[in-house]
Parts: sequence; structure tokens; C-alpha cells
Amino acid sequence: MSGIACRGYRVMLVVQSLRVGGAENMVENLAYALRDKGCTIEVVALQAGETIVSERLRANGMASVFIGKHRGPDLTVISRLSDEMKRFSPDVVHSHLPILHYVNPAAWRTHIMNRVHTIHNVAQKETGSRFKLAYAKYCYCKRLVRPVALSEINRQTVVDFYGIPSDYVAVVPNGVDLSRFTPKTSYAISGVPHICHVGRFQEAKNHAAIIEAASLLKRKGVSAVFDLYGEGGLMEAARAQAEDLGIADMVVFHGLTADVPGAMSAADIFVLPSLWEGIPMVIAEAMAAGLPIVASRVGGIPDMIADGTDGVLCEPNGASLAERIERLISDARLRASIGSAAREKSHLFSSSLMAERYLKVYTENARG
Repeated sequence: MSGIACRGYRVMLVVQSLRVGGAENMVENLAYALRDKGCTIEVVALQAGETIVSERLRANGMASVFIGKHRGPDLTVISRLSDEMKRFSPDVVHSHLPILHYVNPAAWRTHIMNRVHTIHNVAQKETGSRFKLAYAKYCYCKRLVRPVALSEINRQTVVDFYGIPSDYVAVVPNGVDLSRFTPKTSYAISGVPHICHVGRFQEAKNHAAIIEAASLLKRKGVSAVFDLYGEGGLMEAARAQAEDLGIADMVVFHGLTADVPGAMSAADIFVLPSLWEGIPMVIAEAMAAGLPIVASRVGGIPDMIADGTDGVLCEPNGASLAERIERLISDARLRASIGSAAREKSHLFSSSLMAERYLKVYTENARG
């Protein structure tokens, strides 16, 4: 299905909320790309609350529907979501993050059989709730919902963890709008190097390793500024760690940004030392910006980055991260070759290609 063939095809994209995050940004990019291919799109968030993402959606002519879920378990969401499905009448319901226990019953009540769910992480880390894991397994094993993994590595975790056939798990890498990013034209560092990280302050993103790396670099006499974009529950712990290590002057906490392309264009190197990941949207964005990338060898990241060619892989600790950063700071040719190769590779992670792949999954799943 593409071009004229998907005119009027109705896709409901359902997420927990529209807070700033990789999954939410992916949904936003997918919504625009599907719309550009002629589909009719509705983005539904279970939790109410305007965010940068919802404001961008509205500014781009795409309203968000908020179901108004309360804190904690809220079974009333099922009937309200079902009512919205009846009103919109989608050809496919595509959910994200661990909300299947709301979305699948609502789709069943509305007799919508084409149900697709993207697992945005390695299967073991999708949720810490035993109930949600058990319900997801039930949905996949009974073929009520078609699971989608973000990479081949992540697909294998889904197959092993849930005990389902490999051919039932589709693989669609996350994609970004490449046109929003202006690739670097020069890899010369003017003044102090700027190291960029974009992500929520939560355990998986491993900000502690970034702070430790900054401290190790300072001890070796390597100057750098670490620009950290995002918010989250561990932000104050990261601030305290930087203070305790005497490197508060090296670390800038910018908070949320609505201009990720601008943040990346101001950077010399991008880092992502995560403890676990799916296919991080932010890696695709850094590639689109032509940034030399240092990222940990976890989850789907090795599916994205060829170590030493279009990025540098590290272990998820401060010492390994610092060593790779120092190598890139000291070698302009390496920065240029890796950054240029990353930009070339970024076409594999375009939102347009992502939309084409999802349309194929939707139509295959509709056929049974």
C-alpha cells in the first residue's frame, strides 16, 4: 500500500501520553509521514496534558485526542477509548508502550481486528509489571495483536521472552524527518568541544556515566562542555553528582528543548551511554545532523551503528565513554569520517521509509 492506494486509510496511533520521549517522538514522526502518504491519522493519548509534542502536532495541523486517564489503574479508559474508536472508525489501531491492557479490550469491543503494537525496547524492559507482561504475552500468543520490534536484535528478545514464532514479529526501525536536520559542513572544533546528550533523566539513559566521563576527562586535562537536554526524576541526582565531583562548570542542564535540530547543530559530538535501548530515535536524529556519535553497545544500537565506521560503540560506563570521547576530540579526521558516514546512513532511518514499512505491516496483518 503506497501513494494513491492508501488514500483515506485510517490509522489510530495510541500512546500513554504525549510527554517528550523517544516513543512519543516516533509516533509524531510516523503520524506526519503516514499523512503525507494520504492516510487519515488520529493520535490518541490516554493521559491528558498538553506538552511540546501535542503543541507541535497542533501547529502542524494534527489535533490530539486525550482520553483523560487517571493515575494508576483506570478501567474506565477502556469504554472511553472504545467510544473514540467507534467515532473515528480506524482501519488499524497501532499502540505504543505498555498499554495493551487498555487498547486491546477497547478494540475488541469495537470489533477492530487489525491491531499492531510497537515494542520500543528489549522485551524484558517494556514494563516492570507482571500483569502487563502476562497480558502482552496472551495477546501475542493468541495472535490478537501483531508485535513490532525496532531491530533484529530486539526481535530476538521478543521471540525468546514471549515464546512466539519469529515470523510473527515484524521489524520496523524508528525513523525521523531528515529534512529537519542540517548536516555539518565542518568538523573543526572552535574553542571548547561541546558534547551533546538528549534524553529523559531516568535509569536507562545512564546520565551517571556521562558525569563520570566528564570528571575523568577533567582529570586528564581535556576541556569539554556537556550539554544535557531533558527532564526527569534523576535530574537532581545528576546535578548533585556533578557538584560532588567538582565539574559543575563542565555540565549544562538545559531542560526540555523544542529544538533538537538546533541543539545538535551546536554540538561537536553526540553521546548515548544507555544501559538498555530499543532503536533510539535520538541516534537517528544525531545521524541526520551528521554528528560523530558515541553510544553504548546495548539493545538495538549495534544494529544502527557500525563501530568505527559511522559511529563509535562503548561500554555503558564512564571510563569507556571518556576514552571514546577523548579519541574523537583529538582526531579531526576521525570526527569527519564518522560524522559524514552517519549522515549517509541516516536515510535508512527516515520517517518516510518507516511509514512505508508500517503500511506493509498493517495490510499484511489485515489479511490475517
